[in-house]
Amino acid sequence: MKIALTATPSVAKFAPIVMRGDVADAFAAASELGYDGVELHLRQSGDIDRAALLKLMKNYTLFVPTLGTGMAAGEDGLTFSDPNPEVRRAAVERVRGHISLASGFGSAVTIGVMSGKVGLEPETRQRNRANAIECLREVCSIAESDGVTVLLEPLNRYECDWINTVDDGLAVIDEVGASNLKLLADTFHENIEEVDIPQSLKKAGGRLGHVHLVDSNRQAPGRGHLDLKAVVDALKEMSYKGWLSFEVLPIPSSRAAIEGGISTIRRLLG
Repeated sequence: MKIALTATPSVAKFAPIVMRGDVADAFAAASELGYDGVELHLRQSGDIDRAALLKLMKNYTLFVPTLGTGMAAGEDGLTFSDPNPEVRRAAVERVRGHISLASGFGSAVTIGVMSGKVGLEPETRQRNRANAIECLREVCSIAESDGVTVLLEPLNRYECDWINTVDDGLAVIDEVGASNLKLLADTFHENIEEVDIPQSLKKAGGRLGHVHLVDSNRQAPGRGHLDLKAVVDALKEMSYKGWLSFEVLPIPSSRAAIEGGISTIRRLLG
């Protein structure tokens, strides 16, 4: 398994991203501490210079496993389920930019908060859900043309009202029917929604494309009460070879979070 920290060059008001500001600092810290990559979260693809990012990746021999899109939803209100077709179109176009950027780095693109909320009223819920599926299918088609994997992230009930569990995510993946659509499991959300986190990961099996390893309190691994050993043991049992990244709050500081997180995971990985 490969380990990544999370970073953003943008102002992240609500996002649980451990390093914020100049991404060169994130690459330097990741290299120093023995990380394998830096997961980037961008409000829009133009927030980072493509050539400069390629240079950082080459100089530090680090990968960018995926590009997060959540700030487009959190900061700009762009979601796939919005009843306004112009907002949905803007959401798809925003993700198109992420996909274009990702295609040059061998990165995936994550869809989490951008899935949106569909509401409780049956008729409205059905319509909003159908719109979200249509948008997701469209971005998967765009991504497939560019050789990019799309990662669908189930979120807890307080952030999303229709894709909360691994079962929900797998059902949507089946419905969309795109071969490049995989599941991203985030253990913070799973701690709220799943009965048994290790079993949920095993259920995802080969469709598990990425893991956000986050403790129960949205802090770095080792700073909460999540049974991390059981999670890591399940991934080992599955022969999971993908990425573990820390989408966590910078508590008590960014440096302490990234140092403590990788120390904990190295110990568990043996």
